[in-house]
Amino acid sequence: MEIYLVPAGRQHYGLYCEVDDRRHLSERDARPGWRAALSRQFHRALAYLEAERRGRLAKATQAERRSYLQRVRDRVLGWLAERVAEQRLLWFLRRERSVTAHHPDDMLVDDAERWVRSELRRDSRRHLFWMFVDAGIYLASLPLTFVPGPNVLSLYFSFRAIGHFLSWGGARNGLRHVGWTYQASGPLAELRRLPALTPADQAALAREVAARLNLRHLDRFIARMALAGP
Repeated sequence: MEIYLVPAGRQHYGLYCEVDDRRHLSERDARPGWRAALSRQFHRALAYLEAERRGRLAKATQAERRSYLQRVRDRVLGWLAERVAEQRLLWFLRRERSVTAHHPDDMLVDDAERWVRSELRRDSRRHLFWMFVDAGIYLASLPLTFVPGPNVLSLYFSFRAIGHFLSWGGARNGLRHVGWTYQASGPLAELRRLPALTPADQAALAREVAARLNLRHLDRFIARMALAGP
């Protein structure tokens, strides 16, 4: 597995990866046990969310009037589908044993290692906390299952609880069992110029670096980081 420390300001970075989902799905299907069953259930929910996202985009082009509850439901499901990418790295990290971390070539290897481990420790604590919070809210929402149609509240918090569980497992595995190799990257260092550029030039540089690194969606990740801020 390969990950990238993408600069977002002087001291802040975002961890990014691109993984073949089909390979991981086939591995999950073959594994026995309750954790594998939980993972399969979670990824079925992801497939449902993606279908809902496509449906939401199609409905946006229609002139039909929709109720307030329908609009709220569409927005919640669409938001969930868009948030999937933010935790995908940690989900895939759960089963890895060897990872190469690419960092800007103006960053020392020791600094890159220190930052990665600090980020994983922070992710482990954060996802463990929110796993319990969302699991509790999910259980409290179960009485609403008699409402006709998908229970959006239950779906939302079950998605979050399972997502945090998988992310927590990925962070723990990254800290305890993964063998890390660090590799300097010149193109990543060029991204430090982004804050001084116009939005159009930022997008052009992000696409150029993504092409040089052979990463299909890096420019979208950089755009999300810019919106989120350091």
